[in-house]
Amino acid sequence: MSKPLDERLRQVRDDLAKLEIILTTHSGSKVASEAADEFKKVTVFANDIDHCLRIMQARTVARNLLAGLEGTADSDDTVPVGAGRAKFHFVRFLGVQAYLASEWALADRIAGVAGQVLCVPNQLNNEKSPPQLLSHFVSSELEKKTAAVTFLSVRRSFGWPIGISYAIRNHIFHDGGRYKGDFFDGDTAASAFAISDQGWDFVVKRAKTYGVEPAHHRAGTGWPVTPRADLRLVLDVCEREMDDALGILVGSATRTLGSHLAYVVGEL
Repeated sequence: MSKPLDERLRQVRDDLAKLEIILTTHSGSKVASEAADEFKKVTVFANDIDHCLRIMQARTVARNLLAGLEGTADSDDTVPVGAGRAKFHFVRFLGVQAYLASEWALADRIAGVAGQVLCVPNQLNNEKSPPQLLSHFVSSELEKKTAAVTFLSVRRSFGWPIGISYAIRNHIFHDGGRYKGDFFDGDTAASAFAISDQGWDFVVKRAKTYGVEPAHHRAGTGWPVTPRADLRLVLDVCEREMDDALGILVGSATRTLGSHLAYVVGEL
C-alpha cells in the first residue's frame, strides 16, 4: 500500500479547497459559469471527507467485532453481543454484514466522486447506474464507462481482491451466505471463520463473472495461501487493496481536475 486511504482523503480535501479558491477567483471571467458548475460537482465532495473518515472508523469497529470472536464462546456456544449473548453463528453473520456494508458504502461513495472526472458522460449522468467501484472501474465493460484507457490498470492491479470482496458481499447480503451449501464451514465457534469448499468455489466463480481473474492482482501483496482457512484474512487483504485503488482513483481524479483548471486559468 502506498499511502493510507485516510491520508489520501485528507490530501483530496486540501486539493479541492485550492480548486474552490481558483473557481471563486476566476468564475465568469477565465472560467465559464456553466463550466464552473461542473467543477463544483466535484469540489463539494470536500464537505463529505469527514463522513468518509467516519465510515472508515465504523468499518474498523465492525472488523474488531470479528477479531477473536470464536475465543469468547462459552459452553453453549454463545458469544457477547451488546448487553447479552447470542449463538456464535448469529454474531458472526451480523458482524460480517456490518463490515461489508461499511466497506462498500465507502467504496461507492469515493468511486462516485472519482467518476465525475474519469467516467464518460453517458455513464456519469445515468441515475440508475451511478459510478461505482466494481461496475465502472473493474468490470469487463470498463472501456465503455471510463474515459481513459490508463484506468485499465485498476482492473489489472486490483480487480481480483475487489471482485472477491464484492462476490462475498453479494453472497452474504442477497443469499444469506447459503446457495447450494453453506458459505462457512460450520456454525459453531470451533469452525471460527473457515470457509467451506462449496462456499469458496461459489465466490470465485461469481467474481469471475465480473470480468476479473486471479492474475488481476499485484505481485507480493500477501494474498492468503489458503484463503478458505479464515475469511478475516481474505477481508483484510481485500480492504488493503481496495483502499489503495480508491485512493489512487480519487487522488488521480482531483489532481487531474486541478491541473486542467490551472491550465484553463493560465496558472500552468
